[in-house]
Amino acid sequence: MKSANLNALDTTVVDDHIYALVKRGERLSLSVFDKDLNFMDEIWNAEGQKGFILKIDKDRAVLGIDDRLYLVEDGEAEAVLTASVLGNLFWHLTEMDGKLFVVHEYGEAPTAIYMSSDLRNWERTVTNLDIDRHSRHFHYVAYDPYRKWLIATLGDGCLTRVAISEDLGSSWEPLYRGPWQFVPVLVLKDKLVFGMDSGIARGGIGVYDVDKHRWRFIFLKWRGKDVKFAQMCDLKLLNNRLYIAGLGTPQAIVVSLDMKTWHLAYAEGFDERFNMHVSISEGKDFVACSTGKSLLLLTKEELKTLPQISDPVIVNYRACIERLRGLGFNLKHRLLY
Repeated sequence: MKSANLNALDTTVVDDHIYALVKRGERLSLSVFDKDLNFMDEIWNAEGQKGFILKIDKDRAVLGIDDRLYLVEDGEAEAVLTASVLGNLFWHLTEMDGKLFVVHEYGEAPTAIYMSSDLRNWERTVTNLDIDRHSRHFHYVAYDPYRKWLIATLGDGCLTRVAISEDLGSSWEPLYRGPWQFVPVLVLKDKLVFGMDSGIARGGIGVYDVDKHRWRFIFLKWRGKDVKFAQMCDLKLLNNRLYIAGLGTPQAIVVSLDMKTWHLAYAEGFDERFNMHVSISEGKDFVACSTGKSLLLLTKEELKTLPQISDPVIVNYRACIERLRGLGFNLKHRLLY
């Protein structure tokens, strides 16, 4: 593993170049690094406190900086969208067959999902309150190319946790209503995998079997230290069939072969506050990660060996008490709302 002591808020890999959004004082810098984490170039910088890299290609970049969405081309930037509520952020972006781009807002309600065909002109399509009036915000947005679904996760304190649109965002229907809350979405050919960000269960995974229209839940807890919740911020399946997750609480990178036992690749802290800046991006033979405090590079070879040489730090548990609390949550919301 290689590590650079940078306040990296987000990272993405393009053609084995590592792009990172680095906080330097009161400015955020979109910078490029090589595979030794040596600085190569700065694409653009701007004043800001929080930010995310939403899209990078050879000609342009889309960044969420505080409550604005920026399109950067040839070193010049244009603010193309402003959040509906001051202080909200643009957190995730997904592409629909390379023809439509979808970004979601995060923060105080109402948060919105916006669409664009050119990354410059954006149209609001739906708010979290349109889907569930008791929700606070969107958590994630993803596109499922196998079923042509647009997928969104929502929270907090609501019943509708996952919603889908089969008509490019014009109409939405719940895919999951219940107590378990999610942030990241991993789209696979036969199933959808969701990383828990639950205030009831200590941690876990939701798996939706598309053919059987059936949910199953893998409840997870952190072993050893007094960690109340293990909440996922990012989730990927690498091309070597290894699952890798970035935890917002505690701040860590973990890997798994089966989603039931997870092994520690890197731990930075055990702050109970959720860290939105833990991100993962896959290169050809390595993975780049940001934590808000560090920029990491881990080779796939070293990650693949972890399940064989280390004890798991996160394990499956029955969650009997949490299931009862979840049942109570379900009943309360269905009776009152």
